[in-house]
Formats: sequence, structure tokens, C-alpha cells
Amino acid sequence: MSAHRERPFDFPRKGPFPLVGVSAIDRCAIWIATACGVGYAPKAPGTFGSVPGIGLGVFLQSTWGEAPAMIVGSLVIATLLAAWSIDRTERALHIHDDGRIVIDEVVGQAIATAFIPVEWLWIGVSFGLFRLLDITKPSLIGWIDAKAPGTLGTLGDDVLAGIVAAIGLIVAREALIYL
Repeated sequence: MSAHRERPFDFPRKGPFPLVGVSAIDRCAIWIATACGVGYAPKAPGTFGSVPGIGLGVFLQSTWGEAPAMIVGSLVIATLLAAWSIDRTERALHIHDDGRIVIDEVVGQAIATAFIPVEWLWIGVSFGLFRLLDITKPSLIGWIDAKAPGTLGTLGDDVLAGIVAAIGLIVAREALIYL
């Protein structure tokens, strides 16, 4: 063990975070940041974290499909809740963009899914496109991930990937209408 420790305590890079000495509000934030424990998936936690985002996006589309302003408002609230939980989790555990924090994938995938038809094909394309953008991090998405500080770096790339995926899917849907 080295003399310099980046965190006040060491913990494994996989599995649940140890919560000894963590306040109740921080435990709540960690629960949200890990999407109720989905982030503890042993392999591909970001991919697993996108699945609840599909559910949220489908719920918003099914509930507010004729009122896009309500969908946007709901996504803004989800993004603010995600930002709060990520900030509290990263501060409490002295970490940054840990793979177990997947609420950013939930929100990004929800953005990508909330404006498309609730049909298996569109949902599958939404999932694939969002994951492609989130993994490859092209252009500004990658810059935000690499350069933006704190919560903005953790959450911003996924929100932008979700927006780009949503725009691409909306354009594709509109183009297919005219074919």
C-alpha cells in the first residue's frame, strides 16, 4: 500500500460501494446514481444502465407523447436529479466517473428514447445508437467526457449522446414517412 492515497479509504472497483461512515442522504444519492444497484452489474454496467433509461423514455412517450414540452420538462427534472446524485456520490466516495455510476446512462438513453414511436424496432435502434455514441464518444461528446470537470464530465457526455441520438432518430422517422 502506498503512502499516498487518492481516497480516504480503499474499496474494490466492482460490486457495491462500502457505505461505512456515509450519511443517509449520501446513501440515497448512491442508490440513485447506481440506478437502484443496476450499476453493480459485473460486466458492462453502462449497457445495463441504459435499460432503465429505455423504460423511462417509453413511459414518457406513452404518457406525454402528444405534449413534447412535458417530455422535455420531465427529462430536465431527471437530469437535475441525476446531477445531484452524481455530485453527492462522487464527493462522498472521492471518485469521478466510476463505472458503477449509471444514472447518466439512464438519462441519456431516456432522452434518446422519449421522442420515438413505442415500437420494438425504434427502441432497438435507439438503444444501439445511444450505446454507439456513448462508447465511441465522437467529437464534442468525447471532449466533454475528457475535459469537463466533475458532474458535468460524468453526465454531460451521456446527455449530449442522448440528444444527438434523439435528433438522428427523429430525422430518420420523418424521412421514412416521406418514402
